Amino acid sequence: MRTLCAAALVAAPLALTATPAQALASCTVNGRPVSGTAVSGTAGPDYISCGALALGDSVDGLGGSDYIVINGIVAGTVSGGAGGDSITANAGTTANGRILGGSDGDFIFVGPNAGTVDGGLGSDFCRVASGNPPINC
Repeated sequence: MRTLCAAALVAAPLALTATPAQALASCTVNGRPVSGTAVSGTAGPDYISCGALALGDSVDGLGGSDYIVINGIVAGTVSGGAGGDSITANAGTTANGRILGGSDGDFIFVGPNAGTVDGGLGSDFCRVASGNPPINC
């Protein structure tokens, strides 16, 4: 019995150890909480709101005219996908992250930018507060 208890005490901390490789994005998609390293919208119009995106995290609006808001630092990738999208990431720095408008005409508003802001195809409007200028806008 003592051996079983000792083994449980040794194994318990190992089971609770998480690997720090990727953080989970905490988002809402059309008002529903979603978490994970890859968050996607639907084929139609979506409202996606997230906190910070760590390196490796991604948000993809997919099709439709999406409204995407990132309320923290962007180190991952935000993609509007197909459709005329509105992407706002001005609450934190785009730190080596990527914000991609996708196809069609998009509106992209970004605060300090140390990453990439790319409007993609279509006639896009991009505004970057400071740092790297946007491309394809």
